[in-house]
Amino acid sequence: MNQGAIPDESPRNLQEQLLLQDAKAGNCIVIHCGTDRLLGDAPRLIAVYGGNSEDWDKMTSIEAFEINGASVQVHWFRNSQTLQDVEFKFKRQYPKTARKNL
Repeated sequence: MNQGAIPDESPRNLQEQLLLQDAKAGNCIVIHCGTDRLLGDAPRLIAVYGGNSEDWDKMTSIEAFEINGASVQVHWFRNSQTLQDVEFKFKRQYPKTARKNL
């Protein structure tokens, strides 16, 4: 069975609060358009929030902050027909470390 709604992730610090505020203000881009290739999460999003498969896009903030050694952006889903934004989360990417030769 599909998982239900995933709650919004809360910011951990002031920088994440500002990043989330900026994203919600419209400083964002589509990183996966539902009309190009359907999202894997589309069936769950439709079951929870409604709409059609092609309505749901994955979004990301334009800005990224470096916080505690990680590059942090905000990701969420948007219904392109209703402009409903749901399931905000923080994507933290840590730099890969070089492998040590023994």
